[in-house]
Amino acid sequence: MRKYIFILSLLLVACSGTNKPPSQVVYRYDDHRYLELIGYYCEGALWYHDTQKNIHKELIDDKFVSFRIFTHTYIHPSEKYIFIPGWEPTAYLMSKDHGETWGVANYMSASGTVELDSEGINRDRPEGKEIKRIVVVNDQAFITTSQGHLYMSSYPFEDPRLKPGGPGIDFTWFDDTYYLYSANKNNLKGEYVKSHIRPESPGSAWGTVVFMKQSLGNLVDGNKANFQNLPDKEPEVKNYKGWDHMQCNIRAGL
Repeated sequence: MRKYIFILSLLLVACSGTNKPPSQVVYRYDDHRYLELIGYYCEGALWYHDTQKNIHKELIDDKFVSFRIFTHTYIHPSEKYIFIPGWEPTAYLMSKDHGETWGVANYMSASGTVELDSEGINRDRPEGKEIKRIVVVNDQAFITTSQGHLYMSSYPFEDPRLKPGGPGIDFTWFDDTYYLYSANKNNLKGEYVKSHIRPESPGSAWGTVVFMKQSLGNLVDGNKANFQNLPDKEPEVKNYKGWDHMQCNIRAGL
């Protein structure tokens, strides 16, 4: 009986040694920055590493949600602004200080739905499988869908008029609310309304939202300097030495 217990104990110790989930590099930005995934079947905890700056940050701890890699084109020469998609990105992990601190970038949509989902329903943002290409260059993100729609983040600075003590921004917008929601539109018209963005309430900070350029005419943020004169297409990337896709061995640790 004692021999049986001893053998069983050895087996338990041996098995416990194999319970540590595998670790693998799933994306390399360059020779010193990379993403590490810890877990089975290409799901688990996500870490960002920068060996040059000695930055090692756990971005997703796998206790409540697991990270799953983004499988389409992902090109990321940007260094200050880091923008990370997952399998079904309704939002994106992002850092604006080389990876020292992290937050989330969300979609910012005006009224109207332009993306058709897998159930045939129009949405105001694309499904993960509809996102074919993400490029992050010059501290700005560009997201291209299979329908040819281009989403982007703003230029990487804040409007100086909205800094503490600044004058704020005066703007005018066309209010056609009554027209839009009335059954009888024959005698209804909109009106131009004067408004103001205060430094105390500046709205979305740079890098924290993604949007379609065409929608900015209906969004308050479109009046800010870093949301104006944006490109109509993704900038060209030259001499990029990082990976162009996330990679993962689904059999790792098995």
